[in-house]
Amino acid sequence: MPQRSYRGRSMVERQADRRERFMEAGLNVFGTSGYAHGTVSAICASAGLSRRQFYELFEGREELLIAVYDRIHAEARDRVLEAFTEATGDSIEARTRPAVAAFFDSVAVDPRRMRIAFVEIGGISPRVEAHRISARAQWTAFFSAAASEFGDLSDSEFGFDYEAAAFIGALTEAGHLWASSEPRPDRDVVVEMLVRIILALADGRSDR
Repeated sequence: MPQRSYRGRSMVERQADRRERFMEAGLNVFGTSGYAHGTVSAICASAGLSRRQFYELFEGREELLIAVYDRIHAEARDRVLEAFTEATGDSIEARTRPAVAAFFDSVAVDPRRMRIAFVEIGGISPRVEAHRISARAQWTAFFSAAASEFGDLSDSEFGFDYEAAAFIGALTEAGHLWASSEPRPDRDVVVEMLVRIILALADGRSDR
C-alpha cells in the first residue's frame, strides 16, 4: 500500500523530521534548564511541535534523554576513533593527543552536551542509571581496545581496563570543569594535561 504524502513528504520523512526537532529540543532544554525542569511542555515549545506528536515518538522524557545522551556519546566515539586512527606517528603520545582533542571538540566545547553526557544523566531512575553504567563500560572497552595497538599495554588478564576507567574519570571531570568554567584555560592546555595522565598510566602498565 503506497504511503500518503503531505506537501511532497511521506509520513516516514515527516516523523524523522519531528524526531530530529525533538532531539534538538532535548539538547537545548536538558542542556540548559536541566532534566528536572525539562518538562514535556518545554520540550514541545522548543521544538515547535505538540505533545501528541511528542508521545507518538517517545514514551516520555526519560526516553528522549537517553536518545540525546546516546547520540552525544556515539558522535564523540566516532570523532575520537577517527582522530586516533588517522593520527600520524606510532607513539602513544602521538596517537592519543588528537584523540583527546577530538573528545573536547565533540563534547566539551558545547556545555549543553557536557551537562547531558555527565551531569543530568545521573540519579534519575534505575533504568537510566543502568544505561549510564553501560555507556561508561563502552568507553572503557573503547580505550582498552585502543591500548591493544601498543603491545604489552593490554598484556594482562585485566587488559587496560582499570587504567582506561581511571582515564575516563579524569577526562570527563576535566571536560566538565572546563566546559562550565569562566574564565577557563586554553583547550590545548587541558588536553596536554590529560595526555600526560594517560602516558603515566601507560608507563605504569608497561613497567609491570
